Amino acid sequence: MSSFGVNWIGEVMVKVSVPGKIILAGEHAVVYGYPAVVASINRRLRVEARLLEEDKVVIKDKYDDLGLSKFVVNECLKEVEGKYKGVEIMIESELPTTGGLGSSAALATGVVWAMLKDKNEEVKNQIVKKSEDFQHGKSSGVDQVIVREGGAMKYEKGKFDKFEVTNLEFILIDSGRPEESTGEMVKQVAKGSYKKEFMRMGEIAKNWEVDLIEENQRLLEKIGVVGERAKKIVKEIKKIGGVAKVCGAGGVKSGSGIILAYHQNSEGLIRLATTKGYPYYQVKLGDEGVSYE
Repeated sequence: MSSFGVNWIGEVMVKVSVPGKIILAGEHAVVYGYPAVVASINRRLRVEARLLEEDKVVIKDKYDDLGLSKFVVNECLKEVEGKYKGVEIMIESELPTTGGLGSSAALATGVVWAMLKDKNEEVKNQIVKKSEDFQHGKSSGVDQVIVREGGAMKYEKGKFDKFEVTNLEFILIDSGRPEESTGEMVKQVAKGSYKKEFMRMGEIAKNWEVDLIEENQRLLEKIGVVGERAKKIVKEIKKIGGVAKVCGAGGVKSGSGIILAYHQNSEGLIRLATTKGYPYYQVKLGDEGVSYE
């Protein structure tokens, strides 16, 4: 008998760990075929799955996104074709549910890898892609690849090339949860004419280095995905000699999600965040991809 009070098959089945991700350059532009640079981070989501003998789905989700969890679980149950009837899933995450850290891709990947351990990667990848499209409308596929593979990659028109990231420590500062979904922000940007900005974002992605973060932020502000609170935080970081940019889809009504910040002395950023009361995380880039524990 499990901790949920249901009968499960055999021992604890599978534990899976999946990294989050950060887009270093190219958010929004990547939707239109321009390059992007993305890296995994050492904050992770963990899934534990047990197979059930009875027709019952039990999800204990501290991640707080039951809509996506249920969708992924149901897609996986279709794939097993009656080999087992139900599943007990436990999800714990170090990733915020919005803000650009790849939380939905990590959740989908974790559940799929846990429930379909014996299936080939093509099947797993198809279900993760379907889940990402369910969550975002239409996904580029970048998030699911980087959380699966880990490390850092340059992406352009469906092709991924690995590259080495410097051993720098970044601070992620939470500007607040966006009211808008990723899909809504993508649709908002689509209403404008930003070819010039996207081209420059693509150039930044191709030649990415820390010194280009500030220019990337100016471009994101220009395409209208950065709210006033996030702009204020970025200015405060610049004032103490750091650089910062919004990551992910952004948001303008309230918060804009996670801000990637760098300073040669990371303690200065930590002091700023602590003094102002901004939630923050210390991260390193290039953590390993999805793995079984």
